[in-house]
Amino acid sequence: MKKVKKLIVGLLTATVAMAGFTGCSSKQESAEPVAPEQTKAEAPVEVGEIGTQSEPINVKILIKDVPPTEEGVIMLKEKIEKGMAEQEKYVTLEFLEAPTGTYKEVVPLALRTGEILPDLVYFQGGDLPIAQEGLLEDLTSYIEGSTYVKQLMQEHNKESMKNYPYLLWLAPPRVAVPVMRKDWAEQLTSAQAVIENPTVDNYYALFKEMVNTGLTKYATTTDGSLTKLDSIFNHAFGVTGTFMKEDGKWIPSMISQPEKDKLEFYAKLYQEGLLDSEYITTTWDVFEQRFYEGTVGLVAGTQGGVIQIYNDKMVAKNGEQAELVVLPPAKGAGQAYLSVDTTKESRGFAIPVDSEAKDAAFAILEYMASPQGRMLDKMGVEGVHYNIEDGKIAITDKFSEWWARFWDTLYTFDAGMPYVKEPFSAPMLQSLENGEKYYYEDTNIIMPEELQGKWDAIVMLYNEYSTDIVRGVKPISAFDEFVQKVNQMGGQELSEYLATVLE
Repeated sequence: MKKVKKLIVGLLTATVAMAGFTGCSSKQESAEPVAPEQTKAEAPVEVGEIGTQSEPINVKILIKDVPPTEEGVIMLKEKIEKGMAEQEKYVTLEFLEAPTGTYKEVVPLALRTGEILPDLVYFQGGDLPIAQEGLLEDLTSYIEGSTYVKQLMQEHNKESMKNYPYLLWLAPPRVAVPVMRKDWAEQLTSAQAVIENPTVDNYYALFKEMVNTGLTKYATTTDGSLTKLDSIFNHAFGVTGTFMKEDGKWIPSMISQPEKDKLEFYAKLYQEGLLDSEYITTTWDVFEQRFYEGTVGLVAGTQGGVIQIYNDKMVAKNGEQAELVVLPPAKGAGQAYLSVDTTKESRGFAIPVDSEAKDAAFAILEYMASPQGRMLDKMGVEGVHYNIEDGKIAITDKFSEWWARFWDTLYTFDAGMPYVKEPFSAPMLQSLENGEKYYYEDTNIIMPEELQGKWDAIVMLYNEYSTDIVRGVKPISAFDEFVQKVNQMGGQELSEYLATVLE
């Protein structure tokens, strides 16, 4: 599969280009380039002794939705401190309360102003300008000197860290996979056809049968954008990356012929009442509720933990027979879920350059990637969230209240003994397997500052035209008008730049 050719970190400019070429974009951030030599160590950092029993190192940690007074967080703090002490690394953890407001907006501001001074901080957006100002530590040398972090990194993690070494996130890529109820799949003759041969035509037949049999009002919906649909259909239509080569020229995929063909198909779904007529205004909670209640028959959700939640809620509401079935992406010109952007991680842990406890902060990340730390992160506290019975792990009623605060991944996870009952649902495990099987790396770049404004305008124009075409406000022929406008807005200049960095 095609790999994106990367810009070096030393040339890091204004922002990361839109990860999804799908009509769902976030506002990009702009700042001056980073001078990597400000933060990058020359050799691997092998974290050795950390504190002493009488004088442990205090490490201040800020993580979204991990408040210091929560019972689970208190238990987590105690277990990490005890577990690290057993390895002769002595720390005291101080979880910080996040500033009031939208997390991705208030955290960068609080770091700049000194309102908060963490040694380890989780970002979920807003980190790029901080890194570009030289305020985040380059983690490359720490990772090279690690044992467990290095072992837990998958290919997309490694690529992301090469390109943006300030944010570490050890988890599967955030790829949405389609799911539907097992009992409904068994009733619909077209469902088996999709499982065995997931062509676009077979998916369309499944959508038609869902609605025509009266099982559901709509076949599918999304949460306000086309992203979830794109994870099913992009590659089948030939939309393989944020940027693609067409007629010998690099262009944004959103102005390509495959994109036009795909939007025409979506418009057909909408016109025939198969796609939820209110998808553009549907929020994530309404999106999920419609699925559980049966208003829609098929949705796409993030592989792993999200699918676990979807499955648990569906079974709780509709019984064991409503366990979810994970479906493959549609196949045609190609077959994969949404291409994964590796220009940078979209979230993860960073160490501020001003921290006086950098080694201790990374040692915590390393411990949580170790077998002992992962057992705590994934399974919780023995005697509370699970018990050991006759050499087997038996989860308790409290298990569902626990979630991984550090590394939310089952990659290479081994609890060391069998379970009385498997705590991770079959659909969740299947979603992770499918995510790995149908993985495809995006072709994307870090957008230079001089082109960022034009790129943002192009994305906004795509959002407008794609929505209008799908909903029938504009005919499919309006796509050609959209392409002309893109070229007038700087599309040619963008293509020329792409040729210099992607060839």
